[in-house]
Formats: sequence, structure tokens, C-alpha cells
Amino acid sequence: MRCIQRIDQPIILTGFSALNKLLGREVYSSHMQLGGPKIMATNGVVHQTVSDDLEGVSAILKWLSYVPPYVGGPLPIMKPLDPPERPVTYLPENACDALAAICGIQDGEGRWLGGMFDRESFVETLEGWAKTVITGRAKLGGIPVGVIAVETQTVMQVIPA
Repeated sequence: MRCIQRIDQPIILTGFSALNKLLGREVYSSHMQLGGPKIMATNGVVHQTVSDDLEGVSAILKWLSYVPPYVGGPLPIMKPLDPPERPVTYLPENACDALAAICGIQDGEGRWLGGMFDRESFVETLEGWAKTVITGRAKLGGIPVGVIAVETQTVMQVIPA
């Protein structure tokens, strides 16, 4: 089960005014304070956030391209965009950028430095939840795989409500 949330919409069942009445004072001023992406994504409730419905449908379809069509079914192996034998051309000089190592990056001169997985195949999930861990799905030679990596760069701690 996965949850994708629009960045301008809350996911909440109880209204903020009902909670204010229960608390006996005006604590909340909107549904976004209770179930907006700043709360739901940072608490790990939402796996991915999108800006509009079209991006949400695209995210769902991309996610489905990583899972079998039925339980116990074969993986949906696609023809790879990148040959599996290609070298990983991203080589960190000082600190390693884990996302660049996973999905590649363009250098200062506009050249593509390929990462470990097929180009444009990595989809990060739970981005706002565990800041020191990178999780998601990618394809390696067209084969869908799960990705778990450690973020080695300094991150800022956010304590949500």
C-alpha cells in the first residue's frame, strides 16, 4: 500500500474546528496544519508528494512499472535505456553525493555522469521522513530493484507536529 499526496491538499478525517472545540481553544487554523504534506510526509505517512493530479497519475503508473502484475507474478522487465555493462561514470572527488551515485548527475560542463542504475529510473520514496536514508525503486538493466542507501552529507533535522 502506497500513499501519494498533492502538495496543496490535506489528508485528514477530522476537521480542525472539531479538534479546536475538543481542545477548548483555537490551536489549529487549517486542515493543512493537521494533514498537509509538511506533516504527513515528514511523519512517513505519505510516500510521495506531487504538485497536481496529472503528476499523481504519472507517479502511480511509474510505480506500477516496478511491481509484478499479480502476487507471485514475474517482474516487469523492460528493455533497458542504458546498457547494463556501462561503466558508472560518477566518481566523487571529496564527499559522495548518494543520489548522484544512484541516479547520475550532470557535471559543470554539461556532461552526463551515470550512476549505478538506469538513467531516469530512480523514484525516491519517503523523501521527507528519514533524512539520513535514501529509499526508492530503480531499474538496473531494465530489471526493477529496491534501493536503500545512506545519506552521508549533513542534513537538517525537522521536528514535525
